[in-house]
Amino acid sequence: MTQPFIDLELSRRLELAETMTPDCVLALRRLAPQSSIAAITVAGGTAFFGGVDYPANQIVGLGLYDEVTCDALKQVEEFYHSRGVPCTIVVSPFADTSLLALVGERGYRIAEFNSVLIRPIIADEAFTLQADISIEPVTPATVLLFAHAIAQGFAEHGPVPEDVFAGMAVPPDSLAVLARVGDALVGGGGGRIIHEARIAALFGAATLPQYRGRGVQTAIIARRLQQAARSGCEFAVVSTQPGSGSQRNMERRGFRLAYTKLVMVREWPQT
Repeated sequence: MTQPFIDLELSRRLELAETMTPDCVLALRRLAPQSSIAAITVAGGTAFFGGVDYPANQIVGLGLYDEVTCDALKQVEEFYHSRGVPCTIVVSPFADTSLLALVGERGYRIAEFNSVLIRPIIADEAFTLQADISIEPVTPATVLLFAHAIAQGFAEHGPVPEDVFAGMAVPPDSLAVLARVGDALVGGGGGRIIHEARIAALFGAATLPQYRGRGVQTAIIARRLQQAARSGCEFAVVSTQPGSGSQRNMERRGFRLAYTKLVMVREWPQT
C-alpha cells in the first residue's frame, strides 16, 4: 500500500480522530446528563473536559489553523484551571510555531509522545476472520457489556471507570464492536467514522488476557476497516505510545507512522 505524503492539510484531518466534535459532546451528554462535560473552541482547537477523573481532558488542533496568541492560550488555561485539572495540549508537529514559543514561556512540560499511525483504506480489500471468532456492532443494549469488556482488557494498565469506555461506543457513526469466542465475550474496540475528513478513527481496542494470541485483535481491526471501506473512508488512523506493543500490532496490520506528536502539560501550584 502506498503511504501518502504527510502535510498540514492531512494532519488537520488526522487530528480530528482525537477531537471531541460537537456531535460527540452531545452524545456523551445524553449518556451522562448529570456529568460536568464541557467543551470550547479556541484558535481552531477543541478543548474538552469530561470530569476531574476523565483520562483525556485536553485540547486538540490548537495551532493547526492559525497563529496562537497569548490571550487564546490563557483562555484554554482558564477553562481547565477553573475545573481543577492541568492544562493539557496535544501538539501536532505541524502546529504554528507560535504555540511552541508560548508553551515554552508558560511552564509546560512534555508529558508523553504519541505515534500517529495511518493505513490507506482499500475498497475491495478482503479480510479473513478466524472461524471461532465473531464480531458484532455495539448496540444500546450491549453498551455496558462493551464497557465492562474493555475495562477488563485494560485493567493491567490501571483502573479506569467503565463509564469512560461506555462513552467510546456512543459517538455518531460509531465503529464500536464486541468480540466473542463461542459464547464468551472476549474484548472489543471503539472508533468512529469522520465523514468530512474521510477518515476512520480507531481507538480503545482490548482483549481479555486469557484470549490473547488467538487472532481476536486482528478480527476487531478487520471488521472496523471493512465498515470504514463501506463508508468511503480514505484512511484509518490510530494513536499509540511509541515503540509499544500496540504500535507493533498495528504495524503488523498495515499501519505506518505518519508523525509523532507531543502532549504538553501545565500544572497549577498547590494552594
